[in-house]
Amino acid sequence: MLWLQPILAGSFLGLQVPNGAPTVDEVPSQQPLARRVLIPTWDLVVPVLSNSTPILEQNGPDSVVLMTEISESPRWLGTIRVVQLNAQSFAAATQSYIDGYATSEKNQGNAFFIDSDRSIDSPFGASRAVWALSASPTSRLETLQDAMVGLIFVPFGEAACILGEFRVAASLGDAKRAECEGLMLGCTGPTPESLARERAQQLEEGGRVLEAARGKLRDFAHAPRWYRHLRRLENGSPQDIGVTVTWATCGPPPSSLATETQREGLHVHQQTLTGLGTRDPYSEHFDGWIQDDLGLETFGLNWTKGESVWKSDGAASGLFERSSTNTEYILSAGDLKTAAKHQRVFNGLPKATLPMSLRMLTGKLLNQADLSGEQIRWYAPILSSEDVALTARRDQVKPLEQGTRVTWTPRQGEPATVDEFDANGVLQQRIFPDGSEMVLTDFASLVQAWRIAGLPTELLQEGKARYVSP
Repeated sequence: MLWLQPILAGSFLGLQVPNGAPTVDEVPSQQPLARRVLIPTWDLVVPVLSNSTPILEQNGPDSVVLMTEISESPRWLGTIRVVQLNAQSFAAATQSYIDGYATSEKNQGNAFFIDSDRSIDSPFGASRAVWALSASPTSRLETLQDAMVGLIFVPFGEAACILGEFRVAASLGDAKRAECEGLMLGCTGPTPESLARERAQQLEEGGRVLEAARGKLRDFAHAPRWYRHLRRLENGSPQDIGVTVTWATCGPPPSSLATETQREGLHVHQQTLTGLGTRDPYSEHFDGWIQDDLGLETFGLNWTKGESVWKSDGAASGLFERSSTNTEYILSAGDLKTAAKHQRVFNGLPKATLPMSLRMLTGKLLNQADLSGEQIRWYAPILSSEDVALTARRDQVKPLEQGTRVTWTPRQGEPATVDEFDANGVLQQRIFPDGSEMVLTDFASLVQAWRIAGLPTELLQEGKARYVSP
């Protein structure tokens, strides 16, 4: 019987993308544009028409902002997204899109008569606004017929444009169409080219941070650290729902790498049990080893969602090799119940590839290097029974009076996790996207808290006796 067999709520696995769109509150609102929405793939801030609820639909880079009038019988809807020009000029690409749109409408037996086609000025350059009368209803608004269809194109760097598609009841007249155009002209963000340069600089910074830790992993070893998992009740008081314990020791490689290297490295262990007392208990167990020069890493990961914490219904593993000529990550993950398995090999990775074993130790990594900016990026694995991925994690780093706060997102468009480290780089607190927390404590205090909460303290005693050296 293993203690906390799988562990780690949200630290290694992918997070759920919220259904609602994230709003950018710090951007001043302008009437009638009530608020703004961020398309994270492009760091593009999109104004939102008043009296609507925006939704951000994401499928990789194909993020779309949807908005519809709040009404039982909506009279308008709109979608905004970024599209690639595919080596065409802005004029040619927009004309091709308009021609294709008109052909599609007519092939469906719908009228499509262009009413106006003109150029308008925008912060990104000359834009194009086309309005046409269409007799076709839309699948989203079946009652909306005889509508004006607006196709508004705003140039966005050298190889893309921001496209707004609007369907507006003809009875709303010019005022609503002008409002839609104003929304498009209010989009703000870095061009794709400048964004790519910025992200490349952040990845370079991440690589520099890792380089500073080469040969220094002995400093990362630590005795067991115990963390309480808490969630806040409606009255604001904390409720214990789980535990994480992590420790790291220096030593020779595991037997699986004995023929590859004899160098010492860092053994990292982490176990988590969370969701106790809820319908969604979750446990995770991680064991990893990384060579002192960051050249090799191997790890295993097991997790359980629901049911008994003693069963394992998912597993993952990884083998990471970094050399002077190539960096390779082999990742596998699967569902043990269905025997479904996913494996991917990533070659030619940048220096900013973050080993899995160091993901709880980023505070220590940051302490090893002098940052030149407030944002860094790493390529980091995300593993689940559905898929494996190596995504660009972004860390926003803010110095504190006695430590560092890191706000990080595992990949574009996902909600952020907040880590607070002390002056020595030790994680003190983690705030998950759902508002639950992981707070550093000591074993005696944890046992006392669990006893008061009515949680099974024998799990803690067994874990300490079986896995954690006194």
